[in-house]
Amino acid sequence: MKRIIPLLLLCILCSCANSPKEEIIKSLPAKENPDSSLMSESPIGAYNIDDYLFLDNVLYIDTRSSEQFLINGHIAGFINIPFYETIASFEKKDNVLFKMEKIRNDNGELIANVGDVGSFIPNYEESEEYLNHVFPKDKQLVIIATAGVESSYLINLLLQYGYDGNNLYNAGAMENSLAKNIAYFDLENPRYKIDGIDAYKMKIEYNWGELTPYDDSFETPIE
Repeated sequence: MKRIIPLLLLCILCSCANSPKEEIIKSLPAKENPDSSLMSESPIGAYNIDDYLFLDNVLYIDTRSSEQFLINGHIAGFINIPFYETIASFEKKDNVLFKMEKIRNDNGELIANVGDVGSFIPNYEESEEYLNHVFPKDKQLVIIATAGVESSYLINLLLQYGYDGNNLYNAGAMENSLAKNIAYFDLENPRYKIDGIDAYKMKIEYNWGELTPYDDSFETPIE
């Protein structure tokens, strides 16, 4: 009996040594096209985002509205920065840092469509400073949106202001699948989904504080 026990222990140790080890992911995969903001060209999407969460030096940003974030649910580790309510909008709004608009040259030729690099006009003199504060240039950013659109816009805005495209990832859709890109909520078993809360009425206001209106009347059109 004494001989059997050491043999059993040896068999257990050998089986453990031969079993495959689970890979520990410590960094984000490289982008093939650093200047792309498209979720279709991102190595991170709803289908594999759970494998790349909680990494050091990475910020995880959910650009949906706060109502969507709280009521519909979100992914653990993501912070909510509503894009249209705080960062950029199609119209000039109070406490929104930038306005998106079509940019044309003197001949009327379209240079940048709405949401493209070059289409963001600062609403305030402090807009770029606040942008750099909220989205540090020394961090990698993984950005998700309702259907992947706002995350694409945000990446284009950051590219316009000199951010390194290698550090900007469009993680795609949270709620609405678009084309072949599946949404996180459509996954069969999303590991890190945080369920929403029942909220029948809420009021959320955003305030950057005192801002100085940006005067672009002396700027020349983009060539």
